[in-house]
Amino acid sequence: MKEKSTDTAAKRRVFGKTGRLLRQFAGVFSLLLIFTAAFAYPPASAEDARVRIGADDENIVYMGRWKEDGGLMRGAFECGLVLRFTGTGVGLDGPASGTALIAVDGGEPEQITLGDGVSLFAGLAEGEHTLELYAGAQQTFPAISGFSLDAGARALTSPGGRIVEFVGDSITEGYVAPADAAGGANNSYKNSYAFIVGRRLMKEYGFRFSTVAYGGISIVERGKNTLGTDPLGMPERYFLDREYMRNATPEEERAAAQAWDTSKYAPDFIVINLGTNDTFSDTKTVAAATLQYLTALREAYKNAVIFVMTPFNGTASTALRRAIDLSEDAGIVLINTKSWDIKAGSDWLHPGPSEHGRAAELLYEVLKPYAEAPDTPADTDTYTDAPDTDTPTAPATDAGPTEAGETDGDEGGGKTPYLPYIISGAVIVAALSASIIVIKKTKK
Repeated sequence: MKEKSTDTAAKRRVFGKTGRLLRQFAGVFSLLLIFTAAFAYPPASAEDARVRIGADDENIVYMGRWKEDGGLMRGAFECGLVLRFTGTGVGLDGPASGTALIAVDGGEPEQITLGDGVSLFAGLAEGEHTLELYAGAQQTFPAISGFSLDAGARALTSPGGRIVEFVGDSITEGYVAPADAAGGANNSYKNSYAFIVGRRLMKEYGFRFSTVAYGGISIVERGKNTLGTDPLGMPERYFLDREYMRNATPEEERAAAQAWDTSKYAPDFIVINLGTNDTFSDTKTVAAATLQYLTALREAYKNAVIFVMTPFNGTASTALRRAIDLSEDAGIVLINTKSWDIKAGSDWLHPGPSEHGRAAELLYEVLKPYAEAPDTPADTDTYTDAPDTDTPTAPATDAGPTEAGETDGDEGGGKTPYLPYIISGAVIVAALSASIIVIKKTKK
C-alpha cells in the first residue's frame, strides 16, 4: 500500500507539473494570438474610412465640355473642373483615365495621368482647399468617376461666377516648339495664354473658364484632311461635343461626333483667336466663314460679349475686321494684337512660353474692365487696342502633387473591411476558451 501511495504521489507531481506547463503554454499562446491579430488586422484607418465624392456631386463645378457616360464624367477640348473640400488631401476614387493638369489652392499646375486610386494631393494643412483639374492638352479626354477625401471631410459649395471661353487653334491650345519648351511639355494647355488669363480671372474675379481649341484648325473648312488636322472649320467644329479624332473627311467626322447642347454651358464672354491657319484662303472666303460663325454664336448666346483677336502674325486680320463690320453687332469687340508684337518661337509660328506670358498679361488688361463691371460696358470701342506692357504673368506656387502610386483601390468608395476584424475576434475568443478549459481540467 505504501509503495502504491508513493507511486500515486509521484504521478500527481508529474501531472501537476504538466498541468502547470499546459496552463503556461496556453497563456503564452493566447497572448501571441492576441498580438498577432492586433498587428495583422489593425483598427480601421483613415484610409479605410475615406469619404467618396461622386462625379455627379453638385459641389463639383464643371467648366467646358463634359458629358455623363455610365457613371463617369468625360471631358473634351481643354475642359476643367473645380472642387472645394475640407481635410488634408484628395484623390481619385473609381475608374479614371486621361492626362490632366492639377493644382491646389492656386498653386503651380502639374501634369499627371489619371487612374483609380491615384492620390492628387496629400499632407495639406487641415482646413478648406480648392482643387483644379484641367485637360492636359487636346485629345487627352479626362474622365473621372469620383474623388476621395479624408475621413470626416466634405465637399464645399463653390460660388457661381461668370464664364469666359477661349476659342482657337494650336496657339490657344498651348503648343510651343519643342526647342522652346524649356524642359516642359511642348504641347500642354499649361503653356497657353488662355489658360494663364483664365486662371487669373478665376482667382481675382471668381470667373469660370474653359477653352475650345485644336491644333491646325482654321475658320474655313479644309475639306479632305491632307495636313493631319481637322477637316472641319471651327464654325462647325465648335457646335460638336469634342475635338477632331482621326477621320479623314468632313462626312466621317460629323458621323463620329454628336451635337453639343450649348445650353449646358453658356459663356458670358467668348475670346476667339483664329485665322492663323487660313493662310491659303482669300479674304472674302475667310470673312464669309467668320461672319457665319459669329452669327451662329450670337444665336446660341444672346447676351455674350464676343471678342475677336487678330492673329499674332497678322494673318486674316482684314477678313476678321470685314466680318465684324458686316455683322453690325455691337456686342462684338475686335482686339487688334498688332501692337502687342508677340514674337514667334523657333518654329517661326508658335510663340514660346515667355511670349504666351506677355500675351496673357495684355489680354488680361483688355478683359479686366469687363470683369470689374457688373454689366457689360455699353460704350466699348469696337476696335480695342491693349495697353503696351512687358510684364509677364507669373503663376503662384504652392504645394506640389503627390506621386501617383499603386493603391489598393476599393470601388465601394471607402467601405470598412469588417471581415478581418471578425476573424481576429474569433481567434482571440477561441484561444481564451482553450486556456480556460485547460485551467479547469488541472484544477480537477
